[in-house]
Amino acid sequence: MAGAVALGVALWMLSGIGSSGPGSPPPATVRAGDGAGDNPERRMRVLVRRSVARPITREILVSARTEPNRQVELRAETDGAVVAVGAERGARVAAGQLIAELSMRDRLAQLEEAEALIEQTRLQYAAAERLRGEQFMSEAQIAEARARLVSAEAARKRILDDIEYTHIKAPFDAVVQDRSVEVGDYVQSGDAVALLVDTNPLIIVGEVNEREVAALEVGGPGSARLVDGTNVAGTIRYLAPVAESSTRTFRAELAVANEEDTFRAGMTAELRLAADEITAHVLSPALLALADDGTVGVKAVDADDRVQFYPVEIVGSAADGITVTGLPRELRIITLGQGFVVEGQTVEAVVESEAAGKTDNERAH
Repeated sequence: MAGAVALGVALWMLSGIGSSGPGSPPPATVRAGDGAGDNPERRMRVLVRRSVARPITREILVSARTEPNRQVELRAETDGAVVAVGAERGARVAAGQLIAELSMRDRLAQLEEAEALIEQTRLQYAAAERLRGEQFMSEAQIAEARARLVSAEAARKRILDDIEYTHIKAPFDAVVQDRSVEVGDYVQSGDAVALLVDTNPLIIVGEVNEREVAALEVGGPGSARLVDGTNVAGTIRYLAPVAESSTRTFRAELAVANEEDTFRAGMTAELRLAADEITAHVLSPALLALADDGTVGVKAVDADDRVQFYPVEIVGSAADGITVTGLPRELRIITLGQGFVVEGQTVEAVVESEAAGKTDNERAH
């Protein structure tokens, strides 16, 4: 009896497959290409914004540090006791200003002796010249007299230089970073006296990777953001011709005017170097979408209001968004509803109002 009931139910169910009642409508077919069928009233509504690409200068962003334009360690070129100092640590000095003065000792006496010797050898040489005219002096004797005169003049030059070396002066406009001597110290030739640094211009140094260095050139513009938030502008003055062997990066230097010593060396900075010019769109990061394979891009609508997915490459940042390439010169980007539509779907595209519908590029201006 149970088997008969089960067989009857099975036959009844099989008899209904493939048939429909006289009043039942056919099932609706929704295709990925046209949203909810071809009925415009059932299309997904999205907001779109017109975006136009514009030429922009690409920037290379690297971590950096500030350094002095140049620094030098002054060393004594002669011996002597320090009798005076001309600048304290941290003081700004001009080129030629006295840093330290050494005692003269017997240098003035040596100078007087050298000048007397010159006078003597000059008279001897003049007398030899007169005797040569009377054929009483040979050419060898004349040459010997002249050699003694030249030697005496060289001795005076050496003592004059030695006197000059007792005044240790700044070779260029700089700041005294450190001074190693005080009054009463005795220094010998080669001893350190002071460390001078020149911070005008201030140099901001960064390391650029091997893929981006080709886009830079000496003399090009750049800017930097210091650790205290200050933004400064300058000019690229140096690009290393050889990479660092350990990092494969190239040293880049940006020169920034620093006439008032406003900025100090040794600070952390963020360096922005102007590279090549590209055509790109400036968008809000919120407009980015992910494809099924993880590709980053944006969704837009074409002339037939079909959704298109465009992969993009992020090449920089702007004041109000990011800079991307890989898009057509002009397109309508979906700004609201991109998460609910798929590529190829036909939608109802509604342009943003004038109050809220300015393009990212218009706001960038």
